[in-house]
Amino acid sequence: MQNQPNTRPLSSSAPRQVRPKHRTQLGAALLLVLALFALACSSSDGESGSGNTSKGDASLCPVAALDDAAGPVKITIWHAWIGLTAKTLQSIADSYNKSQTKVVLQVEAQGTYEELLKKYQDALGDPASLPDIVLSEDTTTQFMIDSESIVPAQDCIAADDSAAAIYKNILPAVISGYTVDDVLWPAAFSVSQPVLYVNQAHLAAAGVDSTPTALPKTLAELRATAEKIKAANIPGVEQPLVLRVDSWYLEQALAGIEQPVVNNSNGRSSLATESDLISDPTTEVFQWFQSMQKDGLLKAVPYSDSFGQLFAMALQTSSMLIDTSTAITSVNAAIEGTLTNEDVGATNLGIDLSAVKFDTLKIGVGLNPGLKEAGVGQIGGAGWYMVNGEDDASIAAAWDFMKYFNETPQQVRWTLEGSYLPVSESAREDPALLAAFTATQRGQWLSVASDGLVNLDPEFPGPVIGPYNEFRAITRGALEKVTTGGGDVTATIKTANSEFQAALDQYASEVGG
Repeated sequence: MQNQPNTRPLSSSAPRQVRPKHRTQLGAALLLVLALFALACSSSDGESGSGNTSKGDASLCPVAALDDAAGPVKITIWHAWIGLTAKTLQSIADSYNKSQTKVVLQVEAQGTYEELLKKYQDALGDPASLPDIVLSEDTTTQFMIDSESIVPAQDCIAADDSAAAIYKNILPAVISGYTVDDVLWPAAFSVSQPVLYVNQAHLAAAGVDSTPTALPKTLAELRATAEKIKAANIPGVEQPLVLRVDSWYLEQALAGIEQPVVNNSNGRSSLATESDLISDPTTEVFQWFQSMQKDGLLKAVPYSDSFGQLFAMALQTSSMLIDTSTAITSVNAAIEGTLTNEDVGATNLGIDLSAVKFDTLKIGVGLNPGLKEAGVGQIGGAGWYMVNGEDDASIAAAWDFMKYFNETPQQVRWTLEGSYLPVSESAREDPALLAAFTATQRGQWLSVASDGLVNLDPEFPGPVIGPYNEFRAITRGALEKVTTGGGDVTATIKTANSEFQAALDQYASEVGG
């Protein structure tokens, strides 16, 4: 099949047209965007625009091409996972390959999310080297759209009569999280949520109830709990709360009160072009970080240190931690003494994790505290995108696997083995999952995170930003400056806002927004 010229401008506000085949070379403007906004590591003007209301264009997704293939279609999926999650993905792929004869799926790890994105960017200039499915971090949603290299799931849903029931079953917050301009872009999802991990013994010593429903629900309550722990003078505790300083604390807090960080319905109705970072809630979050550190209640771990916050909890020098729900399986394995270095991708850690058992560590899990309530914010994780290749059968094969992955048995495995949360109602109601959520420590923790996902507001799913990773680098640096560098909150936010606006301007100029 011959390459077709691209007929769609590089602008998220332009109408979608006939599915273009890959070009042999990308335009210079897009290549510059790719270089400028590579990963550094992942006011609302109207209606949210996040609802899955588009019917899609069935002509743009060749779902029937698999039926006409001469033999098994070989496709490749790229991911950035390690340890238990990577093993689970490979296991699901193996099960898929055994379940049918039309498709052979090969799983390829591409290092970190940064390394995966860089390889994908490089491959855009050489379409033959692209995968058929790429699992890209949630922060890259706008980039994936603007790259014009993916087939929207919305079009495949329109082309496949069996798909409507599958996607109707997926939680509204997940659909809205990956819907832009009323188009659902990825076809499958790996969803995580931040949760609050607590040392139950420490909280008991401070007279604090550690059952999930009694844990702090707001940042103010989290501070009050930290003050009680500090006042209890628990041996070994240095700072009650430990956090690895990152932008997503701010993002979650703002999304939880429907505070946008960019214009155009938080980037969901059209390309985000203006920063709304300066706001009273932003100031409140920055001041909270600064005062917690100043008063000896917070151990702020630099972003460059991937394990410092985990060691603080494991060694019980801190009593509380907010971190991703995907750590649940590994935390549980560490307590049970079954965790290996390979499981966490830390072969050069300097200690043999399999010889360490943290069985005296009693951990509880609660919803992530927000500015006004707990368990509100935005989804995290990765979108599973189908690449717009030149072979229709490969696209159809990728779609076939996406439907398989979205089925209940695979979703249950993805939760219990991979620690990602169930995204469908049927998975949440599955007897095996319900039994695990009740009977096991790991399952009880995952249940808390899963309930938080259900509570998210689909009408305000968080921002879509072209230079999202620039945004995160800027806000992360600003948080570190006020937390450990003694920076003035107002001045630091103002500087961060200016830097973010410059990034938005640059991105818009390059994609024609």
